[in-house]
Amino acid sequence: MKALVMKGPRDISVEEVPDPHPPPGWALVKTVAVGICGTDKAFYTGSYPLFKKPLIPGHEVSGIVVSDGRLKGRLVVSEINFPCGQCEYCRRGLYTHCPYRKTLGIDFDGGFAEYFIAPETALHPIDGMLDPVLATEVEPLAAVLNAFTQYPPEPADTVAIVGTGNLALLFAEVLKWMGLDPIIIARPGSRKSKYFTSRGFRVIATSEVSGYIRENTPEGLGFDMVIEASGSTSGLDTAIEIARPRGIVHLKSTPGSRFSVDLTRAVVKELRIIGTRCGTFREFRKAIELLSKGVVKPAVTSVIDGIENSVKAFEKALSEDEMKVVVRV
Repeated sequence: MKALVMKGPRDISVEEVPDPHPPPGWALVKTVAVGICGTDKAFYTGSYPLFKKPLIPGHEVSGIVVSDGRLKGRLVVSEINFPCGQCEYCRRGLYTHCPYRKTLGIDFDGGFAEYFIAPETALHPIDGMLDPVLATEVEPLAAVLNAFTQYPPEPADTVAIVGTGNLALLFAEVLKWMGLDPIIIARPGSRKSKYFTSRGFRVIATSEVSGYIRENTPEGLGFDMVIEASGSTSGLDTAIEIARPRGIVHLKSTPGSRFSVDLTRAVVKELRIIGTRCGTFREFRKAIELLSKGVVKPAVTSVIDGIENSVKAFEKALSEDEMKVVVRV
């Protein structure tokens, strides 16, 4: 089969590789569409070292099950954590933290190929509900929902989102669905801000946020909740600066490098900094529902046809104008 093989920073190529063979309880899935996320881009640029070399990336993926089993012929999306199902963490229900798990497109070959394999228990049918391209947003949306499963905002909270990428937009859409009006904190000149302003969200440059906080938050001390989704190593420092005392900071960025941050200020403010990552079964099902009903509207800005054009897709994904690039295999 054809697959995009990543060997190191900017060292990727489309190659012929052996077809994967699913073990018992697993399914062979013919890839239909696969998205490029921030982690994929960090692998590509080298800011996040590869866990596996070579690697077939891609964890935001939809496809059709072609192997025999209960899901044969169904259009599905896949969770990305494949746990052992037997260890202490799995038995506690914390299967996304199983120490023996394989993670699709991270340390286990993923969806940038004509076929990939996954446990049947990790696959969610979406036929008749979602377009395969739109379905690539299920995984990141599930990750957003996981953050709010753990620490949701209060109904009257003031909320800020640091960043203007795909994850930030999904957070903004979910918060709007929850009845809140988040403020988007963007670096000056961000070309992705237009995707937020066109949907009615207020965007404030980082250079102007101090003035906004003084005039629009209680005693001018900051937001009740700040979501750090910038993909930058400096984003957490910004989030700490603009959160109120005893506020909550949701940390979502995984740039692969160490953050530069003033933790003294976090201690003095008595902040709760919550790191969350992948969604679970529950969040995947909710993400499918929200997307299928049109409650959450992502922004897929480019669709590129053909696995052979995957290298071009990765380069395009680095453009400041692109919110989400999807390859339709």
